[in-house]
Amino acid sequence: MEAVAAAQTSQGRGEKGSLQVARDNPRPMKTALCTIAFRERLLEYSLDIACEAGLDGVEIWGREPHISEEYDANRVAAARKMVVERGLQVAVFGSYLRFGAVENDNISLRDVLQIAAGLEAPVVRVWAGDVGSDEADDELWKRTVHECHEAAVAAAKMGMKLAAEMHSNTLADTGPCARRLVEDVGHESFGLNYQASSKLDDDDPLERLEFALPHVFHLHAQNYAPLNGDPERIERVGLADGVIDYAPLVSRLREVGYDGYLAIEFSPSNCESKRDAIIRDAHYLRSL
Repeated sequence: MEAVAAAQTSQGRGEKGSLQVARDNPRPMKTALCTIAFRERLLEYSLDIACEAGLDGVEIWGREPHISEEYDANRVAAARKMVVERGLQVAVFGSYLRFGAVENDNISLRDVLQIAAGLEAPVVRVWAGDVGSDEADDELWKRTVHECHEAAVAAAKMGMKLAAEMHSNTLADTGPCARRLVEDVGHESFGLNYQASSKLDDDDPLERLEFALPHVFHLHAQNYAPLNGDPERIERVGLADGVIDYAPLVSRLREVGYDGYLAIEFSPSNCESKRDAIIRDAHYLRSL
């Protein structure tokens, strides 16, 4: 808590002018759908749901059947055309490019950046390795930071940013470690894809966000509740129905002038209609 307070105090002193501007001239946040929410369907289905839900854009999932992470100019152009025809924007390309990974999955940085450029995605979701911060040694940190920096340089040359997902089993699994990662990488085109932890006894969502500020390029919205009252087991629920309160998170983002996307990532675990659940979540996000 002392670290959070210090971060808040420091930020308040160092960014007083910019925070005041943000409060006086709030820029609108945008809403999006992560197409992984309908990973069992073709890309067109997710795009149609995003339109029906009144969302502004989509995060295109970097897996079949939505798109391959092996660059194919014709396929990328076709995906971009489908998005544009529906009046949507590509918020993020959701790649599985991992830096400093112990297990090599052979995804090419060049291919990922070419795909993102063809989709006209301003942000690429990436991963800070495949080992949790509590298990990583100094050598792994150094390798991951180096690879992240080199990739950020390449992305910046193409007018894009990289957002490391705040996720378990990566070096961005906690608020403090996510901040350390971004600061160690030290490039303006490298930031974070914020999402609250799915572990109900893990760091508080708002404290987690404080550590991530002002490096949040994108946000995944999902919510959880204890399964049958058991806090050791969780299930996904609607964004308005779980333990994570998004109102203070959105308010805090507004204070610092965040104008990126709030992206619905998944539907609830046990819903009768994923379509209806996504539309409800979209309405809730817009209400904030």
